[in-house]
Amino acid sequence: MFTMRLGFIGYLLTYLIMLIFHESLREHIILLGTTNGLAMSLYYVGVHMAVLDLTSNEKRDTFLYVQGILLTIGGVIAPLLSGILISQFKSMTGYYIVFITTCVFFLLAFLTSLKVKGSPVTAKSYFWDVIKNPSREWKKMYKVMLADGIVSGTYSTFLITMMTFKIAGGELNLGIYNSAAQIVSILAFVALARFSNSDYRVAIFAIGSVSILLSSVLISILPVLLTLVIFAVIQPVAMNIITTSMNAMIYEAIERDPQYREKRLDYIIIREIPLGVGRMFGIFLFLAMRKYFHIDQLLPVSFSLFPIVYVLMVPALYFIWKKPKQGTMSFTP
Repeated sequence: MFTMRLGFIGYLLTYLIMLIFHESLREHIILLGTTNGLAMSLYYVGVHMAVLDLTSNEKRDTFLYVQGILLTIGGVIAPLLSGILISQFKSMTGYYIVFITTCVFFLLAFLTSLKVKGSPVTAKSYFWDVIKNPSREWKKMYKVMLADGIVSGTYSTFLITMMTFKIAGGELNLGIYNSAAQIVSILAFVALARFSNSDYRVAIFAIGSVSILLSSVLISILPVLLTLVIFAVIQPVAMNIITTSMNAMIYEAIERDPQYREKRLDYIIIREIPLGVGRMFGIFLFLAMRKYFHIDQLLPVSFSLFPIVYVLMVPALYFIWKKPKQGTMSFTP
């Protein structure tokens, strides 16, 4: 919980930096990136630790989907309200109001978290032990987490927003689109929470990855309102099941270690290494593509290419988590 609170403070500082240096922000990009990176890492380490401690493997998918419902409900009003405020005020006034309000909510989140007690963590570090001798599943998940970072660093972070903004045309329309997508997410979470099963994570991940790829290619080829609506229906559902299934498999890989209770913090921290490397590689790849594609082609091409990584992750996940065939037995002398 202490780590999560530091994350809230980091996010608060990030938005304050944007407010203070708004006219010369490009001169403080390193400072902005540093605070935002620290905020993300600290916050998500705290969140992942809480989920790991509060759930069991069999019920974790349901828990994550319910968690998604609560997070999405909280985010339904925000995009629409932000779009209205930004479009109603002249110049940068609407942005200032949105950013100041965001700072207030981060402060409230920090104060609310003080009432929650976290589970104790051993003071001994198992960092190098986890690096050298992790569980079998975790060792094989490194490449998968690296690949996940490549997509999340580009596609999930800014490409979706850029594509939808380009087609929707304006902050208000983007806010309406995001609100509609969030409502679809809530309905998807409710259905997935009801029918989720830990035995079918890879299959569910595969459905999500193929769906997001096909919908991304469609909207890239035909960037019109109709394909945007189709994408708005498919994208929230697909990304929800991709993210939830991926996180559930990561948590299970940690629990496969006989000493996971003592090592769980080190596992969560080490998890950020392949993800972080993947995100940086994904952004580098996107920037490198600028040399080979015209600026008008860069967005649709990259929007179609990056989701392919999710599809390529499916066979890797299958071989990591495939179940032994029924009837096979092992004998020990």
